[in-house]
Amino acid sequence: MRSLPNAKSHGRRRRSLLAVVGLALLFGGCLLSTKHPADAELLKNFQTHQVEFEQLLKMFLADKELGRVAPDFTRPDDPRTVGVSPERLGEYRSLFKTLGLSNGIEGYKEKDLVYFHSSAQGLAVSGSGKGYAFAVIRPALVVDNLDNYRSRDSRSFTAFRHIEGNWYLYLDFED
Repeated sequence: MRSLPNAKSHGRRRRSLLAVVGLALLFGGCLLSTKHPADAELLKNFQTHQVEFEQLLKMFLADKELGRVAPDFTRPDDPRTVGVSPERLGEYRSLFKTLGLSNGIEGYKEKDLVYFHSSAQGLAVSGSGKGYAFAVIRPALVVDNLDNYRSRDSRSFTAFRHIEGNWYLYLDFED
């Protein structure tokens, strides 16, 4: 017959489990509580590096079949299939470091809207991102400040703040 654990050992295991869960929640909370860069910080970076932003945009528009370049992946998976060399990817990634684009650049089809991803939190299906955008057509939701913007219904949104010309900051939230 199997003996039941005594109350003392059960209590120790329970306290250990609670400690692990508490640390996980604390660590997870720290990760989730990190904030996107402030509008002012992004605007200053854009003003400082506008020439490099324009250079990166020209490169990306020239590489018509390239949909995404991030620090650790591309779309398509093998960019050589659309004429983009490893050296060219190196140029992209070097500009990402200069511009503070930790999550790369993205745009599809005609590339009428190109995202320059500076910051991301959470998952693609439930998270948020902030950065720069180049939009051929003025976006529908343009606001004065993205730092504290939330939709009225607390649902998913992509909001933009105009910088100049076709350049914007963006904040994307997926609930």
